Amino acid sequence: MTHSLKIIGLLALTLVAITITGCSDDSSPVAVIPSEPVIDTAPPAIPTGLSAAATDNRVKIDWDENVLDADLYGFMVYRVVWGTRYPMLNLPQQETQWIDDHPVNVACTYVVTSLDQAGNESAWAAVNFLGLDDEPELRMDF
Repeated sequence: MTHSLKIIGLLALTLVAITITGCSDDSSPVAVIPSEPVIDTAPPAIPTGLSAAATDNRVKIDWDENVLDADLYGFMVYRVVWGTRYPMLNLPQQETQWIDDHPVNVACTYVVTSLDQAGNESAWAAVNFLGLDDEPELRMDF
């Protein structure tokens, strides 16, 4: 009889467990485990249509709007003098032009890059600038 009581007790516990947790079948929703997040490592498109013009002791740099990257964060502008790159902005900007109010009157290169929201930076688009009295020359060999 003790053996029968053990079996009945085990069946009762099983029924309680099924009642509490439920019994699955094919129509029950399946738990979906989220996959690993996708990390964006692709840089945005290189800025295009870069141009520079000197007027009134200032240099105006223009480039085309980026319509390829939905996650575009903005643009960075640099000045390269004697092989050293100097950032002209503290933070990326949304505008597609920048004015250098304090240009150096030596040959230099202005560089524009795109940044996306993940922090990826594009390759350089660059334009050579020979001085305030000369017309800038487009350069794309970076």
